[in-house]
Amino acid sequence: MLKTYALWELPLVKSLVVVILAITVYYLFRVKLFSKLARICESTQSELDDRVLYFARNLLSIFIIFFTVMTILNIYHVEISPLLAGAGIFGVSLALAARETLTDVLAGVFLIADRPVKIGDRIKIQSIGGHWGSWGDVVDIGLRRTCIRNTDGISINYPNNQLSNSIITNFSDNKSPIRVRIRFQVDFDADIDFIRSQVLDILEKNPRVLAGTGSLVVRSIGDDHDQSCISAISLEARYRITQVRKRTEIRSEILEALLKVMRDHKIPQPKLALEHSERQIKPSS
Repeated sequence: MLKTYALWELPLVKSLVVVILAITVYYLFRVKLFSKLARICESTQSELDDRVLYFARNLLSIFIIFFTVMTILNIYHVEISPLLAGAGIFGVSLALAARETLTDVLAGVFLIADRPVKIGDRIKIQSIGGHWGSWGDVVDIGLRRTCIRNTDGISINYPNNQLSNSIITNFSDNKSPIRVRIRFQVDFDADIDFIRSQVLDILEKNPRVLAGTGSLVVRSIGDDHDQSCISAISLEARYRITQVRKRTEIRSEILEALLKVMRDHKIPQPKLALEHSERQIKPSS
């Protein structure tokens, strides 16, 4: 008994026991508990539980390593209070230096919790986009960045902080058909009733436009926003579709058909202000 007691008092033996206990705790939580929770998470449609479980696994590893190291240092009579104080100061300095990263991580947590988007959603981001556009599918939502594959097939990683401060339109959330608008202008001399009949005919003939949802409205009469022409009637064709991912393709088909109608029937186009004025004041011969 005395030899056993003396052996137990050795710091090396105590350290080995601490390491064995740490590995045991890690095994019980990571392998046993988290494996069962992972199977439960896979059976649900929500992605929030998967993200929380992933975060908890990493957090468990950090805590076990930290407490194991602190316990071993205490066994060897190393004063850990200055180390803890130094770790606190280091943590504050690290937080100040990496505040943008921490902001992105916190924003990622809120994105995962609030779930304005989920993987596979087709979204449009209002204030982010640039050259590659802001329309695409959500590929992955990480703690720091969210990956979106746009319609050009380019994968873009957006910082979560910028994403959370943007206006996000989620087209996958709404299962009902969405309305699409096409705006164009014609001259004052154009026959609105004839144009309406042609536009409605184009919309009804397109198999990907919901039947009975097409309409044409007059938006304004007069100059447009940049005041480049005053002899114009602003029109807007409206219709509804269910294939959100084909929105641009369907719009292109309708625009091509509309352009053909305008050319075939010689529908008068808006005139520039100067040209329109000259046409009105031109003396008759």
